[in-house]
Amino acid sequence: MTMAKVKTPKKVSGHKTSSAATTTKHTSTASIILQCLPKPTEAKIQCWAHCRSGKRCTKTVASREGEPIPIPYCDRHLKTGDGALKVVNHPFAGKALVARFDLPAKYRIAYWGKRGRCQSCDKEDRAISFYPPDPLTGRNIDPKVEGGRTLKRTNYNGVLNPGGTGDIVQYAACPGPSERQNMRSTFQYFGLRNGSIGGLEFVTLMPVPKNTQLLHWYGSDWWSSRGLKRRDVGTKRYPAPLRTKH
Repeated sequence: MTMAKVKTPKKVSGHKTSSAATTTKHTSTASIILQCLPKPTEAKIQCWAHCRSGKRCTKTVASREGEPIPIPYCDRHLKTGDGALKVVNHPFAGKALVARFDLPAKYRIAYWGKRGRCQSCDKEDRAISFYPPDPLTGRNIDPKVEGGRTLKRTNYNGVLNPGGTGDIVQYAACPGPSERQNMRSTFQYFGLRNGSIGGLEFVTLMPVPKNTQLLHWYGSDWWSSRGLKRRDVGTKRYPAPLRTKH
């Protein structure tokens, strides 16, 4: 069974750079390009996803519901997911999310889903709590806090449920006791309060080699509320990053 999650993410930052990697049979090389966080003044933004050929998608994305910054995937990649990633079968978790190519640190990934109510913990779901960004700036920064460094967590607006969508980030597992996360949410959301869909930005924390699992921390409450025990998720074919031994 695929692991589920409803959680409140934490903050992390990112910036531009570039990297390259060897790919599958689709092409000889991949040109993985790091993305910029869109600005609300941009009428259209370039899709964040890469195609399965390893090339950056050239499609543009416009606001879907009047939100200042849309989920940064074109309609095609909303349905199929970022081609730089892939979903594979996992021996006990059901599905897992892995890198199709070598990914650089600070690579941006968007989780998305339909906004709705949180289900009870006895039902399987892969939803994430939704904290809509400012309707004008598109940011989750609280302007009342000096320096704007504190992110607003008082505007909970249900959850984003990826069920029935093309989102693939929902299959990213939680690291086990001897493993560590290699991606993390930035608490940068996309969408409108009471809108129909929304998204959340994730960023890789380190270089992620091809076929390595993408993992992020679900939170200790996620496990205890479901009466589940964490276990390592890495496999020989799809390894997971390990904790540093001291």
